[in-house]
Amino acid sequence: MSATVTLRKTGNSVGIALPSDTRIRLGLEAGQELTLVELSDGIKLVKRNLELERQLAAARAVLREQADALQELAKR
Repeated sequence: MSATVTLRKTGNSVGIALPSDTRIRLGLEAGQELTLVELSDGIKLVKRNLELERQLAAARAVLREQADALQELAKR
């Protein structure tokens, strides 16, 4: 499904208003944070997954802590 939205100036930012039927169908609430993904041909707004973000942060921490060991393993 697609819909046309209008960019509106809000202070120093620009915002969009989502059609109410889209907002309800997607389960979005006012004040909810979305992740903006830049694509080569536009943008994509994605619901934030806090559990996934927590897991990715933990994985990044392990990769930083074990960087030397992982580089040695990669040489074999």
